[in-house]
Amino acid sequence: MKNNIPIVSVILPVYNGEIHLSECIESILSQTFRDFEFIIVDDASTDNTSQLLKEFAMKDNRIIIITHELNQKQTVAANTAIKHAKGKYLARMDADDIALPNRFELQVKCMEKNPNTGLLGSWVDIIDDNGKVLKTWYTNNTSGHLNWDLLFGAGFAHSSVMMRRDLVNKVGCYQSIEAEDYDLWSRLSRITNIANIQQVLQKKRVWQGQLGLKVPQETRECTLQIMQKNINHLLNNSHLDLDMIRNIRKVSDKTPIIQDSQLISDIKNILLQLYSKYLLKFNLTKIENKKVSRDVFQKLYTLTDWQFTAKYYKALIEKLNLAYRFPKLFIYSLVHRKNN
Repeated sequence: MKNNIPIVSVILPVYNGEIHLSECIESILSQTFRDFEFIIVDDASTDNTSQLLKEFAMKDNRIIIITHELNQKQTVAANTAIKHAKGKYLARMDADDIALPNRFELQVKCMEKNPNTGLLGSWVDIIDDNGKVLKTWYTNNTSGHLNWDLLFGAGFAHSSVMMRRDLVNKVGCYQSIEAEDYDLWSRLSRITNIANIQQVLQKKRVWQGQLGLKVPQETRECTLQIMQKNINHLLNNSHLDLDMIRNIRKVSDKTPIIQDSQLISDIKNILLQLYSKYLLKFNLTKIENKKVSRDVFQKLYTLTDWQFTAKYYKALIEKLNLAYRFPKLFIYSLVHRKNN
């Protein structure tokens, strides 16, 4: 810690998080990288959160507790922490989650080595209420692929990220009430490189009492609005309406099936425009180009499959066009389907 200014400021907004809070805090205090301050904003909790925080603060002077008198929700609480942060880097944390011991060490090393990277996440293990690993989220790792991912959804696990504080302040910190992480990543991606470390450095908990599960509809709508901004930004303000964005999202989710043949054709044209614009805007590596092309192909293939239920002959022509445009991927898809 140079001149009492830490390298990393850990930001943790919490509301009624007593169930897993101790495990979360202990995972931060056990980091191999020690040069950090730990700013925890208690957003007017009504359970035992406040008492737990006081007990931890007595044991470690790196912990700074800020208490909201009234509950102001996660976006405001996170911004309160950022406002008080002094570190060069901001490490996000959520009260349900667990940071692996070498997370900060590896992230700081990577950020120092790559000064043009302003947002850095990692792979994460998804765990249940008891800490059992359900699956691993293998996020994509480079700007060339992640910027494409951000057109259709968030490409980072929120509590895994480390960010440059000056850049977060430059884009205006958190702003959206829901899907605030996706919104911030989208704005950061326009001024800095973004990346994920290809290693599990965080455990993200999904459990029945999780606060986020209570507001899925609001989160979904905010996600669609952010998608709309990102897609229209790439297409030079084409002003696609929210209904069209909702249908594009259905293609990414592969459900529910769209049966309107004209709508399917319109979505295909938009995806091809996005693909063309993206290749012109970003100088992709060969590997990034291959991954983005594969994703476009998979989306177009899904739409063509749906079109068979609407207009068979038109869909057959579209599938032939797809084979002409992406011959290697088309052959691969046929072999993959046969093997499955």
